[in-house]
Amino acid sequence: MPHDYSTAPPPDEVNLSPDGTIATVVVNIRPGGVGEDQLLKRSQNGECELLECDIVVVDGPNARKKFREYQLIVGTTPEQKNMAEVYRARRKEMLQSARGIKDGDQSPQARAAYMADLKDFDGLTFVAKIGVEKGQPRKGGTGNYPSKNVIAAVIKPGAAEWHPVTQAPPFDGGGNSGVAAPSASPEASPGNPPITAPDWAR
Repeated sequence: MPHDYSTAPPPDEVNLSPDGTIATVVVNIRPGGVGEDQLLKRSQNGECELLECDIVVVDGPNARKKFREYQLIVGTTPEQKNMAEVYRARRKEMLQSARGIKDGDQSPQARAAYMADLKDFDGLTFVAKIGVEKGQPRKGGTGNYPSKNVIAAVIKPGAAEWHPVTQAPPFDGGGNSGVAAPSASPEASPGNPPITAPDWAR
């Protein structure tokens, strides 16, 4: 029997999480051999250093899907320095989501929870809104790059979609920074239990 393939999605979008998906995700850093704790990757022209992260979905119908994010950490041009500040703000929001820190909280506990080395983001679990970025034209006019998932927003305490998450324990051989992650927010309830990242996502 013939099938209608006219509404089939483009091949590069089959494995994407739908635009607007709210999910718990975990960060896996791909060390690049330079910078802080040898975690950064230097650009080909040597102008900047980036943190290469795999973002893995750990719950819902899109569990196990992953996408990559490059966070600019150190730059030499004004534009790069501005972008580094944008990603610094992103990491602050990731800590808020992961550690249950509310906007405006300046308590000693919150200030301690904001303390983090770059290596502390490896394995960090938080809640995010996932977007879809359409593929841009390739150089040379040979079609477009594939569309890809991106972090459209970090979901923080106070948002309806946020929920407490349980962080995986640090890897014993990884040189833990010694800054203990705070316990899950007291907002957890039996009807909305914390989510722990499964072993395959760590």
